[in-house]
Amino acid sequence: QTLNDQTADSTNMKEEIKVKLKLEKYVVLPGKLARYHTEGFLGEGSYGKVVKCTKLDTNEAVAVKIVRKDCFRQGKKEARMLKKIQKLDPEKNNLLKFIENFKYKGHFVLAFEMLDVSIYDFMSRRNFAPLHLSEIRVVAQQLLVALNALKRAGLVHADIKPDNIMLVNHESQPFKVKLIDFGLAVKVSKLWFAGTIQAIGYRAPEVILGLPMDESVDMWALGCCLAYMYLGYNLYPTHSEYTNATGSATQHKSTVYKGLRTEPENSLGFISLLKRMLLVDSNVRITPTEALAHSGPTRKKHGDFQSQDLGFCHMIDGCFWYPFSHWGE
Repeated sequence: QTLNDQTADSTNMKEEIKVKLKLEKYVVLPGKLARYHTEGFLGEGSYGKVVKCTKLDTNEAVAVKIVRKDCFRQGKKEARMLKKIQKLDPEKNNLLKFIENFKYKGHFVLAFEMLDVSIYDFMSRRNFAPLHLSEIRVVAQQLLVALNALKRAGLVHADIKPDNIMLVNHESQPFKVKLIDFGLAVKVSKLWFAGTIQAIGYRAPEVILGLPMDESVDMWALGCCLAYMYLGYNLYPTHSEYTNATGSATQHKSTVYKGLRTEPENSLGFISLLKRMLLVDSNVRITPTEALAHSGPTRKKHGDFQSQDLGFCHMIDGCFWYPFSHWGE
């Protein structure tokens, strides 16, 4: 079989999967605990589609993920992890509430509580305008509580990124968030055997270099997320593993600093926290418990400042990790 034939087969297989995943509106999905009336398409992940449904017995809106048939095992793995997460009090610890799992026409199906919009989509709608420090602190505190709960349970999320941080209901509960998508989550004791984890651009140095790993990989990724909210763009390249490791596509300092203002004094606690979350040495990286005690995310004196500030670049510069190249002159 030629390379062209293999490529054609691969394309046909993907198209076949897409066709199989088509779901007509107003279908009733029979779960074990309830029946779910499909209302509309919400989004698509790496191995399934998410649809909005109404739980017929309560008229409650829920989100249902329908996993591709060729990813059935991944769906079962996520369900097992979600059942462990439910023992951690999801509401108290800002974790996704899982309802149930079942099968539908050969697909593995997972039902969750309905949430609002991801941090990524929220920022996209604002043309990626940076969040205010007061808003970031509220989000950071909730996510540190979530990571603290996972750490106590010996679990690693392994895929923290803006897409997986959801606003619960921004209109009625501004900046209340939950951590979602536990498809890559794993016990810390099995992290070494987990394969590829974390999105490019949010991937900790020890993951890239194949060094011993623990739950601190989540703190690195969360630090990158907070920096993203603070800057309005990613701290590290997100489009290729090569550029992430070498920094070959990184902006020059003169470009990053152009037009930035002086850092307000009450931002220093936040920046201090961020620096400790982005320490290259995972052994000294700040833990969720330590971070919750830090003045950065929880300080009552909120600064109403936009985030493009010169001081941020100066102070965070020591955390930039480019092992094989340097910033341009």
